[in-house]
Amino acid sequence: MNLIKNIQFQQLINLILLVSLAFYNGLLYPSLFTIISLVIFALLFESTLNYYFDKKLYFPYSAAVSAFGIILMLGWSLWYIPYILVMAALLQKRVLKIDGYHIFNPSNFALIFALLLFFPKALPIVGQLGKGFFVLVVIIILGVFILLRVNRWLISLSFFISYFLLSYLIFKEYDPYWQLENFIVNFYSSSFIVYIFFMLTDPKTTPNRLSFQALFAFIVAFVTVMLNFFIGEYLKNIFIALFFTSALCFICSHPVKNKKLYYLLVLFSTIISIVLLLQPSKYFIMN
Repeated sequence: MNLIKNIQFQQLINLILLVSLAFYNGLLYPSLFTIISLVIFALLFESTLNYYFDKKLYFPYSAAVSAFGIILMLGWSLWYIPYILVMAALLQKRVLKIDGYHIFNPSNFALIFALLLFFPKALPIVGQLGKGFFVLVVIIILGVFILLRVNRWLISLSFFISYFLLSYLIFKEYDPYWQLENFIVNFYSSSFIVYIFFMLTDPKTTPNRLSFQALFAFIVAFVTVMLNFFIGEYLKNIFIALFFTSALCFICSHPVKNKKLYYLLVLFSTIISIVLLLQPSKYFIMN
């Protein structure tokens, strides 16, 4: 019963179901061997970190969640890349902290780290879950269920509303060729929906107060739309927007005591974001 009540366990089950769906549809990029070995590696690495830093051993659900997030959202051409990304994602939770709290969602950090160090050998990937209506329904049901449990439903709802209104107002005003279908097509991307429900709403790196959740989601949507407008509508924009906003809005989640470290991490995220925006925009596509 305690296991069923564990939020991270439910999150893990949801991601396993999504990966299984992609595997069943024959669209999953990595092999079954790679998936299993990467998850085992993540569990062992996180367990080692837990014992080294906390002198405790417990099942690291978050490590498996991070590994499945990388599997669903990233493509790579060199076998060792995902293992390095797993280590980077899990290590940053221990290193990039303010007042004992980590700032970045591990899976999103892994994507940013991949674009920074392994581009173009590692790139965001779309289409692994398919494009059918049934797939989107499954993702939404799983996402809504867990968001209600962790009280993060407002983030997804606020992001959707903000993203829609900002896209409509800005693109409709300044781009005579833009049509509503240009916006709607995003929501037929299962990767985009997974981002909204499972990455954007990470309970450890998002505010607890509802008003701050709405503000956080609005800023992510605003940054994403601005990047879409000025840079072009590319998949990497949503990950860069979340990375930058996570650092910028950390002060909304916690009363920051170490202000110098906070400003340093905001500067760090800003510089990394600019570097990534200067890269050519490419990504894997699963047909």
